Amino acid sequence: MGGRALALGCLILALLPGAANAHGQQLPPVFTAMTPDGCTGRAIEPDVVKTGSFGTDLQGSYVMVPFDVPSGTTAVRVKYCYSQPEAPTSARFRNTLDLGLYEPRSDSSRTWGVPEFRGWGGSSHPDVTVSPEGFSSEADYAANPRREVPGKTTRAFRPGPMEPGEWAVELGVAAVTPPEQGNLGGDVAYRVEIELSSDPAFADEPYTPAPYDRRPARRGPGWYAGDLHVHAEHSAYGDATMREAFDYAFGSLEEGKAGLDFITLSDYVSGSGWGEIGRYQGNYPGKLVARSAEVITYRGHLNNHGSAKVVDYREGPIYERRGGATRLARGVQPARSIFDQIRAAGGYTQINHPTIFPSAVPGFGSFCRGCEWSYSDAETDYSKVDGIEVATGPAGLRAPLEPGPNPFTLTAIQFYEDALDTGNKIAAVGVSDSHNAGRTPSESGLGVTQAPIGEGTTVVFADELSEAGVKRGVEAGHTYVKVAGNDRPDLRFEARVAGRGGPPAIMGDTVRGDDVGFEARVLGGGPGGSPAGPYTLLVMKDRLEPVASALVPDDDFTLRFRARERGRYRLQLMRGTAIEGVSSPIYVEAARGDGDGDGDGGGAGERGSDPDGRGRTEDRAPGGGDVDRLPASDPAGDGSGGGSLPFTGFLLATLLGLGVSLAGLGLALRRRAGTG
Repeated sequence: MGGRALALGCLILALLPGAANAHGQQLPPVFTAMTPDGCTGRAIEPDVVKTGSFGTDLQGSYVMVPFDVPSGTTAVRVKYCYSQPEAPTSARFRNTLDLGLYEPRSDSSRTWGVPEFRGWGGSSHPDVTVSPEGFSSEADYAANPRREVPGKTTRAFRPGPMEPGEWAVELGVAAVTPPEQGNLGGDVAYRVEIELSSDPAFADEPYTPAPYDRRPARRGPGWYAGDLHVHAEHSAYGDATMREAFDYAFGSLEEGKAGLDFITLSDYVSGSGWGEIGRYQGNYPGKLVARSAEVITYRGHLNNHGSAKVVDYREGPIYERRGGATRLARGVQPARSIFDQIRAAGGYTQINHPTIFPSAVPGFGSFCRGCEWSYSDAETDYSKVDGIEVATGPAGLRAPLEPGPNPFTLTAIQFYEDALDTGNKIAAVGVSDSHNAGRTPSESGLGVTQAPIGEGTTVVFADELSEAGVKRGVEAGHTYVKVAGNDRPDLRFEARVAGRGGPPAIMGDTVRGDDVGFEARVLGGGPGGSPAGPYTLLVMKDRLEPVASALVPDDDFTLRFRARERGRYRLQLMRGTAIEGVSSPIYVEAARGDGDGDGDGGGAGERGSDPDGRGRTEDRAPGGGDVDRLPASDPAGDGSGGGSLPFTGFLLATLLGLGVSLAGLGLALRRRAGTG
């Protein structure tokens, strides 16, 4: 991690309150604390009790704790708890164990794996049940998300037959606080209580998943607006119901909702909600709910889009504990192997919030464990990555003038550029990572760590609105990000090699030639935009080098420029200090010896379709009189100036806004914690 990111993290750390869960939300009250008599919470009559402890040497590993399930069992209930530091030097320093569950193996020579997987609840599910039956009703869940209906399978876990044999509880050793941070013994004690039921009523209504309709929600190519990272009721207790999430995602902008065309439902790990989506699809004609899962590892999070298959999230070593002894059952698997699993199953991959709460800053690992992408380039292999989140959640503070940007957006864009520097072509995506649909708990109107669905939005050029169509669009890099949401200005970006016909290249495409004309367009960024500008359009070459900038004077503004240098060119739209838009690049490479200058496609005749009606791009040719590298004072290349913002001014303004954002972030977080 770069020094700038580390310094930024240290500054934010000084402003933060106590610990939070994997996505920066405040932890719910602990209701399964360890006592001499067992775990607190709802009463249980355990048939099996497992106890033990783990030291700091096992942090980042997964420990399988076997137990036997006899024939005739209709439900397995697992309740667990673990100890906390006796004298933590900060409220952020906590022990964390995650809970997974596996049914019997067909081959006992290997450890439990994906074929036996029955669910994962992280640390938010301390009391779970699996049975042949499905989940409690939406009404029951909405009334009390923590209340388990006896015999029903807990959300985030998978209903199915209760096979007799050797099952296993998986305890993921997410965090063990060391002695110097107030955990005097340097370990975490655990207790697992297991209740086995043979009540026939728990198996008399076997679960039947609803068929998923794979047909396109809309046929035909177009720019489709979506959110590629949305959580609902199959993630953490209390998250929005599916209906609430879908209503907000697909409600209109005029109603104060997200106005999206699609979302990927990315509940944690297990895919337990995939069989429920089909019950809702008919209520949202013309809209797409794509199947996804957020894969949680202790060194980074990623999305498993479109495969509809569970993958093995356990990148750390796996141990088995029997009779007090711990045996290594499987070594480390690199992140790239998880990407391989997703792609082999027909899905596509996305790195989530890559720079948020960096683990190099003490305490951030507890605030948002594993959220930063800390794998090396070799462990990652960016050739297997299809998308990277350049914006996750709140674009900035919800205060007058909306000062910004979110500091982690700046570092995420830097991470994205670093990944592109490896020579791989990866789509820029923006997401909300929403858990609460349109509800954003806040103090004084400041959304601090949570955002509504659609903030940010990824706009994808797809040949149809379907799981497969969006996949093809993201894989091609045909994307741009509206950081603050779908009501913000739209971008178009095209390129043509001089003297060659055919359709233009768009974002994500490669052109090969020595003289390339570009046309960058902003729609809805004039004085009447939402919100009102002024907006500044930047053209960035390679990492963060600007080659042109211009103020956006009206709602349909076009900036033309030419390039005779190889490299990647992308757009960045600013509103004051706030980053409003980021595009995937167009890549300029050397002309081929055979004279084929259109490279990797260079455009596809129908890419100009514009389903949102905010402007059309068909048959638009680059204008004449363009120059190689436009000075910031003359973006149009016509000597007229154009009222642009010089890059040094842009940089200073951004840094000033960043300081305002950090100060406001600290104030809001302290208010939430009751410390300010």
